[in-house]
Order: sequence, then structure tokens, then C-alpha cells
Amino acid sequence: MIVTTGASGQLGRLVASALADRLSPANVTLGARDPGKIADFAAKGFKTAAVDFNRPEGLATAFAGADTVLIISGDAPNDIRVRQHRAAIDAAKTAGVGRVVYTSFTNATPASLFPFAAIHADSEAYLKASGVPYTILRNNQYAENLTLAAAKQSGELALPGISGKVAYITRADLAAATAAVLIEPGHDGRVYELTGAEALTLIEVADLLTKAWATPVRAREVPLGDYGSALAERGLPPYVVEALVGLRQAVAAGECATVSDDARRLVGRPLETVRAFLARP
Repeated sequence: MIVTTGASGQLGRLVASALADRLSPANVTLGARDPGKIADFAAKGFKTAAVDFNRPEGLATAFAGADTVLIISGDAPNDIRVRQHRAAIDAAKTAGVGRVVYTSFTNATPASLFPFAAIHADSEAYLKASGVPYTILRNNQYAENLTLAAAKQSGELALPGISGKVAYITRADLAAATAAVLIEPGHDGRVYELTGAEALTLIEVADLLTKAWATPVRAREVPLGDYGSALAERGLPPYVVEALVGLRQAVAAGECATVSDDARRLVGRPLETVRAFLARP
């Protein structure tokens, strides 16, 4: 039995679909704050459950009987998310689950310039110290995070740190790798770096877009202060603004540039390249 959290999110839904390709949905319980948002999966034979990190009293019940639990990282401020993740790990231990799989982030160290890295560093350390068998998936940035709509409208990829490399990977490839870890044996105690097959700067991405769209696209360096102000003007919460600004600093410092073969080996096929992703209809 596999139990997942965050099943209504973009990654969570793709993981559910990847699991359905390889085993009976009856062996999977999909957890979400609002199970109504995954009613389409229930109709396909998945079990569903209310799983809310802010209601830790219900987590152990949701995890009961699970061989493997997938904890997909939440989206709250650092202090809240640290508490939520610890509560989920505690619940998994109380429920006696066989293994916890946790979605972390590349370069999950307190020294990272990306503020959310501190959450993942704490969660990784807490999970390792819990005594529960674990697998940690350090996901690099989604290819879907590239601001393609804005680039198509303006002809620019305008961000800080355009010379920093990122080993982008698509959500679908991450979901396939995650499903493999959930289903297959032999992953206990492993930390996987899930990246695409190459690391690219936004300058290189702009060149690929120019070819894919047959129209000029250029990368333009934006000062960090201007970027943060623009994010704030869009109404994003301060902690999100701080995180996104820090992420661009981390990119410029090379924190997202490491390329690993882990995802390809887990999936068992070549990963979708950024070039192919950008050329999607």
C-alpha cells in the first residue's frame, strides 16, 4: 500500500498518473486537503483521504497500513513548513510505515542562498534521525517554471542571474522517477539528485526559444531589487518574494547547475530535453 500527500497539486497528480501506469489504483491512497479535488482519481479506483499537514492528529490515521508514504513538500512559510513536515514524519513513525519518501530540493543545505533550502535541510535531517527507513528526492527546478508566456509576449526572458545554469527537469519526468522509487525495492537510505540531462543558462534557453518560435528572444539581466519589487506588486506574499529572489541568487551562484544521471536511471529511458519541452505545441 502506498499513500501520497499533496495529490491535488501539479506534481502530485502526475505521480498518481504514473503510479496508475504501473500498478492497481486500489493499492494507492491519494491524500489531499480537499479530497473533492481528486474525485477524478477516485473514479479510477484510487482510495482518497483527507491529509492536511495543519491537522497532524489525522495524519497517522491516513498513513496506517502504508508500506510507503510519499511526503510532497508543502508551500507555507519556513517556520510553518518545518513544523508541518516534522509532524508528518512523526505521524509516519507512529503509524509504523515501512518507508517515507520525501520531495526535497537541490542543494538542501542551511548555507544555500535559496531560503526554502533551510526547510528541506531540516526535514531531511529530521527524517534521517527518525529511525524510519527513507528515500530523499532532491528535485531540481521544473522546466515548467520557465516564464514562457511572458517571454512570448515581450521577446525577453527578464530575470536576475541569467548566466547561472539550471539542470531543468519536467514535472512528468520527476513524477515517473518518483513512481519508480515508490514501487520498486532497493531505495532505502538513498538520496537521489533528480535533474535534467543538461544545465542551461537563460541565455541558452533564449537561444532555444528563438529557434523553436522562429522569432527573436533574448535574456535580460534584471537587478534583484527590481525583481523583488515587481513580485511584490503582483501581490505575492513577502515570504514568497524573498524565496524567489533568493532562488535567483542561488542560480547565479551555481547552486542548481549540477547534473545527475539519477532520474534517467530511475525512469529507465532518456529524459525530455529542455529543447523538446520548449518546442511543445
